[in-house]
Amino acid sequence: MVRIRRIVPALAALALVLGACSAWPGQSKTPNTIAVTGIGKVSIPPDLAITTLGVQTQGMDIAQAVEDNNRRSAQVRSALGEAGVADQDMQTTYFNVSTQPKYDEFGNPTGETLYYVDNTITVKIRQVDSLSATLQAALSAGANSVQGVSYTLENPSQALDQARQLAIADAQSQAELLAASAGVKLAGLYSLADNGGYAVSPTDTIYGKGGAAASVPTTPGALLYQAQVYATYEIQ
Repeated sequence: MVRIRRIVPALAALALVLGACSAWPGQSKTPNTIAVTGIGKVSIPPDLAITTLGVQTQGMDIAQAVEDNNRRSAQVRSALGEAGVADQDMQTTYFNVSTQPKYDEFGNPTGETLYYVDNTITVKIRQVDSLSATLQAALSAGANSVQGVSYTLENPSQALDQARQLAIADAQSQAELLAASAGVKLAGLYSLADNGGYAVSPTDTIYGKGGAAASVPTTPGALLYQAQVYATYEIQ
């Protein structure tokens, strides 16, 4: 009897602990859910074009080659300014002086050295429809290389916000379709995650060297901004 009396109180205490655990506040079973991925896309014309223009000169005398390059680079900057490009939208991004030995017609070194001077300017053109005329003006003024053209938006946040809104609407539409097909109802949004947004930008591949072009064809097209969200909905 002594042994029984000691066990019964212990069992009673254990039952109270288990009962308290089963009713622990905040505990609930995992809800039934539907998970979907929503995608939103916004197409919008660019308002900014970026290009890199180069001036390359060469000569047997390094001082003369640099002076010639400085003069032609100044002419290019002046032409860009007259075309409407602001000073703060022109930036020197590369300057280099390199050497190359000269060889005769038989491939033998002559002992002379040829100097190459390169100066490149990255330019922001805010009037996209004037890109063609601006490039032509720079080439006419002495630029002899164009290293690509890219298009973008000065402030893409509004386009990304619109893409996110469309992505959320797409997720909601998918969830409603799945719920109806499964014979259940949506009870509300359970979780939502955004993977950010990004732009797929067209690029004019204008590369090459030479003098002034008769015409510089450009096609800005439209920028595509895309956002993606991951949404989970409770169902009942």
